[in-house]
Amino acid sequence: MSRQDVWFTSGGERIAAWWYPAAGRADGERGTCVVMANGFSMTRHDGLPAYAQALSDAGAGVLVFDHRFLGDSGGTPRQRFRAGEQLEDWRNALAYVRGRDDVDPARVVAWGFSFSGGHVTKLLQRDHGLAAGLLVCPFVDGPRRVLSAGPGDIAWLLPRALADLAGRHTTIPVTAQPGSRAAMTLPGEADGFARAVPADSPWRNEISPGLFATVALHAPWITAARIRVPVWIALGERDVSAPAAGIEALARRAPHAELHRYDHDHFDPFVGEEPARLAAAQIAFLRQRSLLH
Repeated sequence: MSRQDVWFTSGGERIAAWWYPAAGRADGERGTCVVMANGFSMTRHDGLPAYAQALSDAGAGVLVFDHRFLGDSGGTPRQRFRAGEQLEDWRNALAYVRGRDDVDPARVVAWGFSFSGGHVTKLLQRDHGLAAGLLVCPFVDGPRRVLSAGPGDIAWLLPRALADLAGRHTTIPVTAQPGSRAAMTLPGEADGFARAVPADSPWRNEISPGLFATVALHAPWITAARIRVPVWIALGERDVSAPAAGIEALARRAPHAELHRYDHDHFDPFVGEEPARLAAAQIAFLRQRSLLH
């Protein structure tokens, strides 16, 4: 069955989503559901359909949504990023699928990439109704990312971030080549976005910078021992965007974590044959835990 356009509400805004029905599931039969959203600034169009289709073909219902203010979802000002609001979007997405008559509320899995992987790491610690987590290059170590920035970058970003938090909405480029001014300028990041984002995507190379006033406090790996369910984690060995030390610490601390290492940079999971390879490993993980047949 083809995917369906659906929506739910979060923070008073209409959240755009796709629903991928589970292959082989009888009408009225409840089963596993995977909820997924993309990372910092990215949309549901950017690499997620390949994963959603593979999981759907394997027997999971899949919900793919855009955070508010981004992609196809509602909300103004556009390109606003607030971690707390995105976590609220996640909670409302989970509530939406748990209310569907084709989803078993006890078999809901959260899937996140990059910053959304950080959101899922937090949700797994707080929402003990989740059955498992799937994390691809999760961004869970803000302090180390801050240390990778030069003093000139920090001096440029911080006043803009504080102004944004004070209510003066502004945007900065998401990414640019090293030596330029943007949120993500480490070697390979601008080229990575260019490879991962399709030409017809609504992704925009601009984002509100308020996050960067507090990103040094973002370290959900520290409390990962609170995660009670199985977690599949992909680490890119050449990833400069999501610090490996935090991902490794997350895998050590979460009691039921499974760490997989790939010869990837941050964006390779969305390029070429890699979505099929990683999705196959995720499906095997879910089957081993009786979440898929």
